[in-house]
Amino acid sequence: EGWYTPGMSRVTPLLCPLLVGRDDLLDLADRRLADAAEGRGHFLLLAGEAGIGKTRLLGAVLRKASAHKFEIADGGVAPQDRTVPASLMLDLARTMLRIPAYIQLGHDLLALPYGPDGGKPRSRRLLVVDMVDRIVESLDTPAMLAFEDLQWADDLSLEIVAELARRIRDRPVLMVGTYRTDELPTGTMLREWRARLLTQRMAEEARLTPLTVQQTALMTTLILSTGLPAPREVVAAVHERTDGIPLHIEELLGALGEEGRSDGHTIREATVPATIEDAVLARFARLSPEGRAVAQAGAVIGRCFVPEVLAGIMDLPPAALDAPLQELVDQAFLDPPGPRGLFDYRHQLLRDVLYRSISRSALQRLHARAGEFGAQLEGASEIHASVHFERAGLRAEAFRAALAGAREAARLSSHREAFELYRRAVDNMPPDIGASEHGALLEAFSDEAAAIEQNDIAGRMAQAARERYLAAGLPVAAARMYGALASVWRRTGQPVGDRIATLRAGLSELEFQPASPERDRTNALLLTYLAVMLLDAHQLGEARATADAARAAAAAVGDAGSVIDATARLAAVDVVEGRVDEGLAAVDEAACEARAAGYEDIGVTAYRDAALLAVRVMDYPRAEAWLCEGMRYADAIEQSHCRHVMGATDALIAWADGRWDEAVAMGQQALADQGGGARAATMARWALGYVALGRGELLHARSLLEEALVLGQPSGALDLVLPALWGLAETALLAGDHAGAAERCDAALTLSASHGERALVAPFVVTGVRAYLAAGRPSDADRWLTRVAGHLAISAWFSRPAVDHGTGIVRLAAGSTGSAREALEAAVRGWDDRNRLWEATWARLDLVTCLLRSHRVADAMSLLGDIEATATRLESEPLAARASELRRLARGRGSLDEPWRPLTSREFEVARLIADGMTNAELAGELSIAPKTASAHVEHILAKLGVTRRSEIAVWAANVARATGGAAQTRSTVGASG
Repeated sequence: EGWYTPGMSRVTPLLCPLLVGRDDLLDLADRRLADAAEGRGHFLLLAGEAGIGKTRLLGAVLRKASAHKFEIADGGVAPQDRTVPASLMLDLARTMLRIPAYIQLGHDLLALPYGPDGGKPRSRRLLVVDMVDRIVESLDTPAMLAFEDLQWADDLSLEIVAELARRIRDRPVLMVGTYRTDELPTGTMLREWRARLLTQRMAEEARLTPLTVQQTALMTTLILSTGLPAPREVVAAVHERTDGIPLHIEELLGALGEEGRSDGHTIREATVPATIEDAVLARFARLSPEGRAVAQAGAVIGRCFVPEVLAGIMDLPPAALDAPLQELVDQAFLDPPGPRGLFDYRHQLLRDVLYRSISRSALQRLHARAGEFGAQLEGASEIHASVHFERAGLRAEAFRAALAGAREAARLSSHREAFELYRRAVDNMPPDIGASEHGALLEAFSDEAAAIEQNDIAGRMAQAARERYLAAGLPVAAARMYGALASVWRRTGQPVGDRIATLRAGLSELEFQPASPERDRTNALLLTYLAVMLLDAHQLGEARATADAARAAAAAVGDAGSVIDATARLAAVDVVEGRVDEGLAAVDEAACEARAAGYEDIGVTAYRDAALLAVRVMDYPRAEAWLCEGMRYADAIEQSHCRHVMGATDALIAWADGRWDEAVAMGQQALADQGGGARAATMARWALGYVALGRGELLHARSLLEEALVLGQPSGALDLVLPALWGLAETALLAGDHAGAAERCDAALTLSASHGERALVAPFVVTGVRAYLAAGRPSDADRWLTRVAGHLAISAWFSRPAVDHGTGIVRLAAGSTGSAREALEAAVRGWDDRNRLWEATWARLDLVTCLLRSHRVADAMSLLGDIEATATRLESEPLAARASELRRLARGRGSLDEPWRPLTSREFEVARLIADGMTNAELAGELSIAPKTASAHVEHILAKLGVTRRSEIAVWAANVARATGGAAQTRSTVGASG
């Protein structure tokens, strides 16, 4: 009585009976299974484009594992599972319910997302830890866990799988996952996840490539099964039309009649399906009408299904599906039902093609029925129902289901999933929704958009939510939206003055509202945001007072999270004001406290800020530790903004530490990911620019650093401006633009002095000294050093090496080799302590110059060998060039004297002023010395030069100045760089 009529003409499926061209991967699987059996767990990723044979290879590995008595559990996902938190792990749990050894584990995993007793969902971090703990504790005998189609896994699932991979390395477990390489675009979570696993050696990847002509020949021969090899022209045609993709080979041959399969000319003809979709539809057209109807209805469900539910959706008795389902299995559209009794398509490509073949009216009807049967679908959730209702045009039902799913995803910090679901809810919002409910929906959507750096959407939704709250007569909620707007504007680099004005407007609005817990919490929130912006503006006193007020306001209403947040902001002020150790320790404590209390966004932000502040004061070891912890934490809760900023920060640390190739890779990745707002984009360019200038790629360095400056300047935040300005000054110095380098250093000091900034000025010390000396202006170099050292307060930990280095260079230029060597040795130690390899290497080069000047050639040559090794490792042309020059000088092939010898640097300044036409009295006024001292300088100059008239001094000084402008870069003791 079923739909299927025996004896109906049927198409024979053409599936290859053997796995072709994958022997090397099967050997790898054998080795990894053997390792797992001995307690050495592995995670193997099988990657390749759609149709390449990942599923078939995975099936072969599963059969091998079964033959070796491994317990096997698998989980898989479909495209619509992307917005379902932990969907992959929940599917794994459902498989475990059918495995005697894992039944209880399956029940536990299915219940975990909802917390104890099915109550409020637990925090994301605790869920990951709990789920992984339970799985790992159960894997005490050889087991294989298979995860298919990871390209459709949600971020929470990926995080759990990553943690599992880390924890199974000493367990008898083999994990195998498959994913499509054609769904791995730059910036996706899967791409970052994969890179992290491979870099940390928690996984290995095997890429499946298309079959060669010879392998295609074997597969075609096996499919045709004529007893003879496939004709060469047939093989050539098949390979030409399929590019060696196994699924395409099967579908192409399956779409042809018996004659066509053996005729290479027919395969090449236009009547042969031109695409995989055409081939599938050609086979589909030869199914029975009943088989076609069942195939299309199953495609609407979108993932695996049981016959009873499909029958309900089609409004048929279950028995009516027996024959059509068997036909679809026979014709290789569906896989046979496994232990769970579920039917699924042999490949997602087949499902996609069949779905697109359904008429619009039938599609809406089937989706409506699927939505009604949602609770009975495999892996059912409100999220799946919302998709069906939306595609059926049932907007009210889609709205309610999407909103429920969005709230659940948000509670688990599954921000990408929550964002998509809130978007669906907004798109299907009823026209009669109240202004208050509308505002709350838009605010939640804004929060989730901000969490995944959809900043434009976050800003628009925050503004729209404010308008709806005002319409609803909710002024406190409306004022709260100013905080969201200011936060988005900070990320996008909007002027800090605009952000401060916006927050003050919100605080002003609150003043006119009656006291209430909501008003007081909002007041604390806006004050905390304002403290951040004031710190950006370097208004340190007001930032401290505001953060104190925010902490007090939060404490008054019992908002423990905001208390921690405000405390971290106060600590940041301490660091910027110079209380470095005290401030960094307090930020670290706040991060740990927030994490322990479950305030996840606050904790990640504190780790990020701790790392940024440590880099600011050149405490790179502590910065790296906080980055390591913070990036893991950010990945765990999908806090992409902080994750991207920390990634760019990591690139700067790699540059400072001399890991320049890593710095380039990290910086390029940060730019490619396009996350982290203006800060990450700016910082990534710093790292790339610093490496470029260090390698002598000066045009590229200038381009990157000018881009960074353009990005950072509109914000008005010094920490986004000064690092780019230093890189540009350094680049100008290397390019021989000594005046331009000095001008940038002066501009940086003027800007910093006006705001009280110190830490970010330290790198300019040496650059400025070098610039003035290379320009033949030793007195200006001395004055610059005195001025910048006075501003820095030279006792500061972060500035001491810079001042020592500058002092050593100035003293060396003046001929005081003893005190110069002492200062330069201190500079080398200081730069080494701070892991600033660029400056440390230049300090060593200057020390070599000093040693050669002191006739300590052996010591100099020993040090020079180490410098040359560093220059070679870094591929640094400027360092190598200066080292080579010093080696030539040491062999007596050049002069170590400055171009103004035999005069001292002070006497050269006097000579230059004489060339400008100054009298002795004018000299004294210009140099702030006594007239008698000026006269003595003139007499000494005349004697040293062996001349008798001031005009001869002027000619000599002019000649030296001309030589200095063109050649001092290579002839001076300070070299060409900073």
